[in-house]
Amino acid sequence: MDALEKIKTTCPRDCYDACGVLVVKERGHVLKVMGDPDHPHNRGTLCGKCTLAYNGAWRDPDARILDPLKRIGLKGEGRFERICWDEALETVASKLTDVLEGSGGSSIVHTHYTGTFSLMAYGFPLRFFNRIGATEVDPDTVCNKAGHVALEMTYGTSLDGFDPRSASDAACIMVWGANPSASAPHAHRYWLAEAPGKIIVIDPIRHATAAAADIYLQPYPGTDAALAFALLHVIKREGLIDKEFITANTVGWDEVTPALVDCTPEWGEKVTGIPASLIEQAAIIYGRGPSLLWLGQGLQRQSTGGNVFRACAMLPATTGNIGKPGAGFLYLNCGGRNIDSDYVMSPHLNPGVPKSISHMDFAAHLENVESSRALFCWNNNIVASCPQQNRLRQALKREDLFTVAIDLFATDTTDYADIVLPAAGFLEFDDLVCSYFNYTISAQVKAMEPMGESLPNQEIFRRLAEKMGFTEPELFENDNDLLDSLLRQSGIGLDFNALSKVGTVYVSSFPVVPFADANFATPSGKIEIASDAFEAAGFPRAPQPWADERPRGGRLRLLSPASPWLMNSSYGNDAKIRNRTGQADVTLNIDEAHSRSLSDGDAVVLFNEVGRLPLRLIVSEHVPRGVALVPKGRWPKLDPSRANVNVLNNGRKSDMGESSSVHSVEVEIMSADKTVD
Repeated sequence: MDALEKIKTTCPRDCYDACGVLVVKERGHVLKVMGDPDHPHNRGTLCGKCTLAYNGAWRDPDARILDPLKRIGLKGEGRFERICWDEALETVASKLTDVLEGSGGSSIVHTHYTGTFSLMAYGFPLRFFNRIGATEVDPDTVCNKAGHVALEMTYGTSLDGFDPRSASDAACIMVWGANPSASAPHAHRYWLAEAPGKIIVIDPIRHATAAAADIYLQPYPGTDAALAFALLHVIKREGLIDKEFITANTVGWDEVTPALVDCTPEWGEKVTGIPASLIEQAAIIYGRGPSLLWLGQGLQRQSTGGNVFRACAMLPATTGNIGKPGAGFLYLNCGGRNIDSDYVMSPHLNPGVPKSISHMDFAAHLENVESSRALFCWNNNIVASCPQQNRLRQALKREDLFTVAIDLFATDTTDYADIVLPAAGFLEFDDLVCSYFNYTISAQVKAMEPMGESLPNQEIFRRLAEKMGFTEPELFENDNDLLDSLLRQSGIGLDFNALSKVGTVYVSSFPVVPFADANFATPSGKIEIASDAFEAAGFPRAPQPWADERPRGGRLRLLSPASPWLMNSSYGNDAKIRNRTGQADVTLNIDEAHSRSLSDGDAVVLFNEVGRLPLRLIVSEHVPRGVALVPKGRWPKLDPSRANVNVLNNGRKSDMGESSSVHSVEVEIMSADKTVD
């Protein structure tokens, strides 16, 4: 019998963990995909969803799109015929050329996100869209833009967070508005569990990470900024403010301190629902430090999410938990690798002023014939993930909107395309992966041939550029040259072949300490707690101790966090995962359900001004009263309702970044036996 072949590669999904993967082959055939036992973070295991999907739909030719497709039915029906690559690319090139000559590149809209988060497959296609001057649907506006804007204006960056290896020096790790048990399962299982310091978790939902914490604070949604002020009140009262650090490295703290006087723990309890004693306990442990603060992306998906992040960002600045081992904050670690993003995306190819729109305006933009004549969807499934689901679907039905979708699977979005192009999966081409949690660079190694006629994203756009008659060399740079350049920039001293053998390397032998030089890329060069820049941008000069009003008239605050079995909408079509997720459901607090004469297992309907969603009711003590919990990510076409939770998302913008405030959506609930007036 031939010896088994084992190939190290890396999971490129939108996940903090960036797990090491081991592909086991025999005689050229993949037997199984499993965790790499040598990987420092996942230690030989994969999360349940990746284990099932990578041994299921991702390697199942019956589940994959294997050839280019041309629509033969109505938009939304998902009826296609197979065509060859030449016909597909010639059709796309001809349509795009007509649009470019008629109304210009800005009327070509492209939407993408993190269906794959490997460097080339994510970044290289942007070279093409920069070349044609297309309008980009700002990817972060559907997810985390408010937090980015707030941290960039306060600290000068949102992309350089604490190094998780510094947990060994931390007396406290505060996890605020993140659910590692679902969205960073190996950080939950190993990193947090093995950290020597106290773990404080702040979240409206008592998820598995919260249940395992030393201290758990359960605020009512929309009260996070008020909680931050109450924590700061205690920190100041207990003499844990680092006055020397504040004087040397911040501006605007004096504009905040008057508001702290009334933000007592007792006030905090009335506003947030958290016992005053727990607020005091958490504040003292964090304030004594050294402390790490992990700010979750879900935290800022609120109508005042930017203010929430500004308030939370004061904690490390005022306690001196910055620029030293065991201290700092983390939102996303996308820096620190010396990778030149301009090299990857080539913004210099754009012939005019780059144009972008918010996902919150996406449906309206597509309704306008003049502003949108062609649409590209790649690396995302917009019908499942975008707000105003019903309105977006109607806009996608426009016969005069030429639509191209690139995907591995026949999603809700590909059903509306005129041309569908088959993308290769991560096991089918080489690339690089940079974790947005750990300061690492990893090899994504080709372990099998692309299925059918599928191609990696970057090859698709190279071929399309050729069909368009473009000549810029950036549009045709091959994968090997790209990989060589990226690895040279990183400075890790390994070529791709050498990196492939080890899988993952840290960019530094020692934990990275952001802001160790106290250099902040703000106008003042300091941490700007309050500033003219905020005021000039139309925001309050300083963070505010705001809390959202509670829903009225029997309405509920809708939360739609990550499911432990889905990755956004990825994996939603895998048969075994669908068995795990089961029927779509909504979770209410047990007392909330009883007050509405509802019982566990009831068929109910959530509804508001933009949509309705039938669900099964689950009652639990893990959610507060006044909240409805519906996990995101289900494929609408695979549910009887032909909808998911985004059918209820009205697309309201947050206060910063024109970003999503999906966790501020309000709904009503009723028994399915009744009808909506």
